[in-house]
Amino acid sequence: MEYLANVYQNQYMLVNNSISMSLEEVQELSAASKSLEKMDVISEKETLQSLGGDFYIKAAAKKNDTIIVGIGGGYLVEKDLKSARQIVEKRLESKNEMLNKLLKSKKELEGAIMELGSRLQRPSE
Repeated sequence: MEYLANVYQNQYMLVNNSISMSLEEVQELSAASKSLEKMDVISEKETLQSLGGDFYIKAAAKKNDTIIVGIGGGYLVEKDLKSARQIVEKRLESKNEMLNKLLKSKKELEGAIMELGSRLQRPSE
């Protein structure tokens, strides 16, 4: 039973880590969605563009009718603004669905851990 408790604890930690990563992705996608909605305001104005690792360059969006979208594997494609908005919304929907599944798994694991904990505390008959 203790082995099973350790397995549940490990699964619980993995689910929590996945939830944290999913929340970060949802926040990034939400920020992208908001930026796409405000492209007319952003255009021709100087902004900070992240290079990663807390390094930035100043940049200005010269043309707001196309957006470069990462499609995985390091590949980028150029999309019109409407398509880019649809892509970000679809990704957001997908990530939120995954997040809901992870939260459900977390709740189920919490229940299983509590049940197992109460079994382990009962005196053996």
